Amino acid sequence: MKKIGYVCSANPFVDRKAWSGTIYKLREAIELAGFEVVWIPYNPLYKIDSWKSNLYHYYWNKRKKIFHKNVLENIHTKFHAQRYAQSIDLKKANECDYLFFPGGAQISLFLKTNVPIIYLADATIHQMIDYYYFNIDNVACRIARSLEKKASQKATINIRSSQWALDSVINELRCDKSKCFVLEFGANIDNKDISPNPVYEGGRLNILFSGGEWKRKGLDVAVETVGLLRAKGLDAYLLIAGVKALPQQYEGIDYIEFWGFLDKNNPEEYKKYIQLYKTSHLFLLPSKAECSAIVFSEAAAFGIPCYTFDTGGTANYVISGYNGYAFLPGSTTHDFADRIYLDIKQGRMKEYHDNALTLYKNKLSWNAWAIRFKEIMSNY
Repeated sequence: MKKIGYVCSANPFVDRKAWSGTIYKLREAIELAGFEVVWIPYNPLYKIDSWKSNLYHYYWNKRKKIFHKNVLENIHTKFHAQRYAQSIDLKKANECDYLFFPGGAQISLFLKTNVPIIYLADATIHQMIDYYYFNIDNVACRIARSLEKKASQKATINIRSSQWALDSVINELRCDKSKCFVLEFGANIDNKDISPNPVYEGGRLNILFSGGEWKRKGLDVAVETVGLLRAKGLDAYLLIAGVKALPQQYEGIDYIEFWGFLDKNNPEEYKKYIQLYKTSHLFLLPSKAECSAIVFSEAAAFGIPCYTFDTGGTANYVISGYNGYAFLPGSTTHDFADRIYLDIKQGRMKEYHDNALTLYKNKLSWNAWAIRFKEIMSNY
């Protein structure tokens, strides 16, 4: 059995919270594909010479004061990538047949190893600048882009979670197209807890919003959209999860149910998370910026139609007119409400529900990920 070294700071055998549970589920999927997984941890707190650290922080703090720009930290800097590489057990890494990086492949540039690299990510730094990250120092941008380009070109296999992300790897990072693949993320829920939801046919309409960064995820659009649906005569309620504290401006709104942040590492909170999906009829996540939201795959697992913006990598997860609708950027809350209302009145919920289950089976499950990963690896 081939051995894959799983390089990350979080323990992929235990931590169900890291990267929204993706670190844990990726490990399961790799094992499902027939590989032995060995955790190769790196330590973000690894000690280095204090003078290097002092010089590093002095330089960037000086630039912040002069140019009033933000800087990129951690894996996007040579300083941190080297430090992480130094903390890795190189002997353990060299005993593996492959090294798998769920993000952070910049570390590989400073590892003395000839072990083939598999680099998985949901976006490139080129895409994140002025999309997720704003007002970034030009020098920091150049360093980050250079590191990612070199790491991606060094990788034997590049896997991205959407076509949007892969296009950047091929066109901007200039990587060999024959070594680049799209594998959508699966649902970070155990198979035993998944069963199709009943199709909405009337009565109370539970609309789920789940996302920690509520401003970027478009909670304002979701709240207003549900209000408009109620004005149209639907008994609609917005179920909000992932947010640690309900923003003050939404307190007291009678059609909001606040579930808070639910930790999948906590068995009781995980049960609540599953129950939340099982009681929902629609999934509404009008994100202003999105790479590959796992929640779309989780919604598909239960056959829940999704409504979102067509931005970033969402097109691989929400297909307009198939399992929901992805609106063009700039669409209004009235556009969202009108589409949802029309789809319900025209009886399209059953079609979306069935298509979501098909999409989950073929692309948005970790089982599907494992099958395609095994096919890719068979060529190497």
